[in-house]
Amino acid sequence: MKADGSIVTCSRVENAELFSLVLGGYGLFGIILDVELTVVPNRRYLLTSFIIPATEAMSTYQQKVGPRSDAAMVYARMNVDPDHFLEEVILNVLSEDPDPQAEVPSLADPGLVSIRRAVFRGSVESAYGKQLRWTAETKLQPTLRESAFSRNQLLNEGVEIFENRQADSTDILHEYFVPEEFIELFVDNLRKIIPEENGNLLNVTVRHIDEDEDTFLRYADGPMLALVMLFNQKRTDKGEASMRKLTCRMIDTVLSVGGRYYLPYRLHATPEQFHSAYPMAREFFAKKREHDPDELFQNHFYLKYGDADVGSQKN
Repeated sequence: MKADGSIVTCSRVENAELFSLVLGGYGLFGIILDVELTVVPNRRYLLTSFIIPATEAMSTYQQKVGPRSDAAMVYARMNVDPDHFLEEVILNVLSEDPDPQAEVPSLADPGLVSIRRAVFRGSVESAYGKQLRWTAETKLQPTLRESAFSRNQLLNEGVEIFENRQADSTDILHEYFVPEEFIELFVDNLRKIIPEENGNLLNVTVRHIDEDEDTFLRYADGPMLALVMLFNQKRTDKGEASMRKLTCRMIDTVLSVGGRYYLPYRLHATPEQFHSAYPMAREFFAKKREHDPDELFQNHFYLKYGDADVGSQKN
């Protein structure tokens, strides 16, 4: 539903421009009333894990995943133990079971929730806790987990394992998109920046994303590696200021290697950083005002970055 109350259907072929604007449009073009999705089949996957130095991650990925037509899902996690900070990687490769008669495991609640939660949350304020968690993930967990999973099961992990229930702190997500050829340089910079800014990094998950050919305000102009990072910060003015400084340094770093950062999280990026990362943003906001001339649909993202006059950006 658009700002004038009219209801339109958008797709890659019908109202295609509006479709591209609404994808990643953060509600600025209207209200999505109904969505038709094409889903992929639920399959039985077999897991193979590789624990490797970060310097060997890309070569291992290309060797184990590139030529494999049966690799259906791939993701990696990095070691956040301060003594081996971002120096080791677990590369998880999930492939379709070649046996067509093999049973797809039934969907079930995640197991060992209380233990996994205790290990994860115990690492928040403790270097030893982060070391213990990495040891559990690389040595203990492989002996306890199943070797076969359903796709649905892999995507069924609840937030209760990770959620922060403390009143004096909060967990902050970051996500950075980096061209494959610059991933080692980007991670090298993170090894310096995060400790220098006393960033309390809890988790890094790495995944591959393809070029986005649909979204107007897109974060992937080509194949990218995405680093999803979870930080813990104090709910104080000092904690907020520290996180803002850390974020801006990390955004400068990803911009220096031709990458981008994910928009839906905190608004710590400066207007200059935002427009450097998303050069199509001025046209995006101009089209927003074409579709919504009275600016009925607004949010804090739009209020900070959406002014037509860049020199008068709001904070």
